[in-house]
Amino acid sequence: MEGTSISRRTLVLGTAAAGVLASATPSFAAAGPAEGEFQESLVFQAGDDGLAVFHVFGLTTTVAGSVLAFAEARIGPHDSDPHHLAVRRSRDGGRTWGPLGYVRRSDGVQSFINPTPLVDRESGRIFLFHAECFRDAGNTGGSPDSSRLYVVTSDDDGETWSEPTDLTHLFDGDPNGQTLHMPGPGHGLQLADGRLMLQVWHRRAIAFPVAERRYGVTVIHSDDGGAGWQAGGGVPLDGAYPLNEARLIERPDGALVVLGRYASGGTHPRIVSVSTDRGATWSPPVLDAATRPVNAIDTGIARLTGLGAREDSRLVFSRTDSPTRRNMTVSISYDEGMSWPYSRVLTEGPASYSDTVALPDGRVGVLYGREHVPGVTTSFSRDIVFATFDLAWLTSGADTGRRGPATRLSFEVESLPLTATPGVTVNRPADPNASGGARVEVLATDYDQYVEATIEITRGGQYDLDARFRHLPNGGVVVIDVDGTRLGGPIDTSTVSVRSFRTERVGRVALGRGRHTVRFTVVDKQVDSSGVRFSPDLIGLVLA
Repeated sequence: MEGTSISRRTLVLGTAAAGVLASATPSFAAAGPAEGEFQESLVFQAGDDGLAVFHVFGLTTTVAGSVLAFAEARIGPHDSDPHHLAVRRSRDGGRTWGPLGYVRRSDGVQSFINPTPLVDRESGRIFLFHAECFRDAGNTGGSPDSSRLYVVTSDDDGETWSEPTDLTHLFDGDPNGQTLHMPGPGHGLQLADGRLMLQVWHRRAIAFPVAERRYGVTVIHSDDGGAGWQAGGGVPLDGAYPLNEARLIERPDGALVVLGRYASGGTHPRIVSVSTDRGATWSPPVLDAATRPVNAIDTGIARLTGLGAREDSRLVFSRTDSPTRRNMTVSISYDEGMSWPYSRVLTEGPASYSDTVALPDGRVGVLYGREHVPGVTTSFSRDIVFATFDLAWLTSGADTGRRGPATRLSFEVESLPLTATPGVTVNRPADPNASGGARVEVLATDYDQYVEATIEITRGGQYDLDARFRHLPNGGVVVIDVDGTRLGGPIDTSTVSVRSFRTERVGRVALGRGRHTVRFTVVDKQVDSSGVRFSPDLIGLVLA
């Protein structure tokens, strides 16, 4: 299949695409002439080499400059059916692909699953983590009950692979009785200090009720180039946050963030947890609706820039932006995932899993599934394609890569000058999931009480404003005024029981140079609630 290329196109976020984006994931790109570059190439397709489907993808770039795309090559379509591990290589940044190859071949019974690459940028060695999964006696369904975790390595740019090393012993003595240990999927992470780190998700057998499967994520790491691996810490288990398929991100302050899927189905935000000690311990998880709640599915996230001095921080996030597996969308964040001001749609039709990487030339690469396989469940895709695009395409010219958007401002509320209604208490509790590691909590006692923040603008113009809140039990309903004029709301900041954040699109406002006030006023309470407290975390502005 060398040289295969399809759908060379540029997608403009116009009326049709904009209509499927939620307020929590706004795109501020104006409709107009297409800007930037977009390409898509076919990597895997159902039926290749007699295989039923390709599913669960891993993606990486190598020190030699190749792009390696991995997938489960499913002999049978279900999760616990026999699978090979497939790979294809591109030497030209994803424009064309070499022949289909296999890292591990099933003997017709073995089920190899979740190929998850990790590259040591110092040695060039490629690690491919994966699991072999098994069903318990009596399990006639499609999901496995237990697994063993393996890693294979390559020192020749993925041409050949070592014999597998079994790492399952790292989870010996697990007090939670989890028997399924699954890497990634997607890709692992090398930290700025050289540590190699992999996220692994776990659960008990599928026969347990969903609430008793004890879904959770831990990390393993190596500080000697992969010669030895040790178990790190895990996100605290909590049945309200059933975390499984996940990604890792390192922030400029050295903190690590795990962002993953709500495992037990339905439509939910991503689950997020933070570590400030290189993965040894993790914060209690929260639901983070910086993008709108979507179908329970694996998603991709990658850092483009931001760990170097004076670099704009850029994260790119890929996911199906729909309650069903449709509408593959990519978004960019400049504030460590607290908001995603620019979004573009890759396909409005059926879509599935995705993984995202930064390419060496500054472009973004997304490996994702689209279209359905006739006669096979809609959970799987017919075509697995690799989309590449530059920042100008993603932001409709607002960000070219040489510099970020002309004006994009983020204000951490806890760091701003604040005034409040007399008698209102304003606290600044530490919160690892908040922007800057802390947030404001306003203890209001009655309607029409407020807290007002002062911000300073260095360039006048029309701005789109969004606000991030920590949702609280007994939280109030809030409106937002800018310089005394109502801009947006009402925004319900309450939650019944779960810990959660949400980013809200508030509205567009004209701001001149100088100081301005943003007032948060509580105007109502949720039905059956007795509280009117609220917790603003971040104010975001993007020049329209």
